[in-house]
Amino acid sequence: MTRELRRMAVRSSWIAVAVLLATTGCAKKTPQQVIDVNRALAQAKDNCAGVYASEELGSLQGRVDEMNTYVDDKKMKKARKSAVPLLPEVQSLEQQSQQARERAKADAEAALRSAEAALEQARQAEAATYNAAGFRQAESKLAEAAGAMKDPCKYLAAKSLADDAARQAASAREAALAEKRRLEEQRLAEEERRRKEEEARRLAEEERLRNVRPGTYLVQEGDYLWRISGMDKIYHNPIYWPIIHEANSGEISNPDLIYPGQEFTIPRDQSDSQMMDRLYRLWAKY
Repeated sequence: MTRELRRMAVRSSWIAVAVLLATTGCAKKTPQQVIDVNRALAQAKDNCAGVYASEELGSLQGRVDEMNTYVDDKKMKKARKSAVPLLPEVQSLEQQSQQARERAKADAEAALRSAEAALEQARQAEAATYNAAGFRQAESKLAEAAGAMKDPCKYLAAKSLADDAARQAASAREAALAEKRRLEEQRLAEEERRRKEEEARRLAEEERLRNVRPGTYLVQEGDYLWRISGMDKIYHNPIYWPIIHEANSGEISNPDLIYPGQEFTIPRDQSDSQMMDRLYRLWAKY
């Protein structure tokens, strides 16, 4: 029920009471003190005394009801006697309710500011992207709190909603940061996996190239047949130099004289045992 509807309900109730009191009989006019008490109590209720001073209101309501019963029973002296001490207490109730309402408003406004700050921190942490559901819940709760602030009787509810919004925003922020960390760790792990795969491919290619033995060799400065034959990529054994000599006899007139820039054929068409037989045959010639 909105504040205006509550006001109308309270005033309607008070009007009904006033009419009843006024029509109890011409000779028994309702005391002004009774009217003032009922009017002050209606005003206190209209200003949310039921929310901000509920215990005090409950205590006074019973005594006011008793006072009005005296009026109903046409006991105006008793009604007046009851009303005299009640009026300042009801007026005090209104003051207490107003003060409590102002405190509740200040507390609710502070809670709203805190919730807005928490939501902004969540937004900066990209919670709308990395924890969308939690972020939307916090936004919705903050909107509820802001709506409650439009009704002075709902300041306490507004603070509670704002506190919930702040907690949800903080939770959404932490969840977003955790998700971002997880994704970053996943990205780094994927990069590491790719790096290792690339390194393994590189090493495998290097190994393959080391194991590939060329079919030709270009003579470099300082080379001689014994040295060339002993190279890993050639025969890995210097005693095989006669095989190179024989295969390139047209280029080599003297096995002790080879020159940079000469390109020699390196025979690869025989097994190790055939190469050894061939080598024994060649050594017999030298």
